[in-house]
Amino acid sequence: MNPLRTTPQTVRVAGHRGFSAGAPENTLAAFRNAVDAGGKGVTCETDLALTSDGELILIHDETVDRTTDGHGLVRNMTYAEIAKLDAGSWFDNKFAGEQIPRLTDALRLARELGIIYQLELKIYDQNDLIFAKLRTLIDELQCADLLQFSSFDFVQLRAVKEIIPEVPTVGISHSRLIDPAALAREANLDAVNLEIQHFPSGEAYQLHEGGFAVFLHIPSPARLEALKKYGVDVEAQAINWVREGLLDQLISDDVAQVARILSDARALHS
Repeated sequence: MNPLRTTPQTVRVAGHRGFSAGAPENTLAAFRNAVDAGGKGVTCETDLALTSDGELILIHDETVDRTTDGHGLVRNMTYAEIAKLDAGSWFDNKFAGEQIPRLTDALRLARELGIIYQLELKIYDQNDLIFAKLRTLIDELQCADLLQFSSFDFVQLRAVKEIIPEVPTVGISHSRLIDPAALAREANLDAVNLEIQHFPSGEAYQLHEGGFAVFLHIPSPARLEALKKYGVDVEAQAINWVREGLLDQLISDDVAQVARILSDARALHS
């Protein structure tokens, strides 16, 4: 039984880098806000990085420049240096003092609040080191139930599943796939995240028939506003896809948007 498959009534709410439309991305504040908007069990997609002294932290970019008041390559900085940076003020002064979190701290928060992390593996050339650190941390905190692993590198996902088989894996692709179920099977995935422009192509049906879960990223309301003025209602499309049973998880920068779409879909479906 695939742990990531759902029904139209149980499609998972997810936030891209936490509730990144309402708080600085990949911070504990963004994860807390995701719970506030999406409820217990919300999934927070986030990004794994490694400091120069071997600490697993959560940040999207290779540098700290965009999301902190500091400068430099993450991999060249110690955790002590990174911990001093302000990762909140760039977004809004009310988040001044937010830090780049360690994965350990985020997992402790997850246990407290009921968060699942979809942890994107963004380091592609240090599998032995990263996998060993993840294995140790999962064993120490007994937190496999709080994690999914995702990556654009399907070979990497197949490899991590061999080391940490109890954590589900999610393949991310920007391409339209000829046979997504065969690819998912070869990579030993549990889910594939499809691009919204390709979604009507039938890949969701193929994946579900093969026993795999289907995830979808939807643009935030601000980005959809212009399209809606011209009669293209992307949220209405997503509601129909949920009602048709094509989705297992819906993710956006705006977790409140996802919760609303799923609520509307369930109301119409029941």
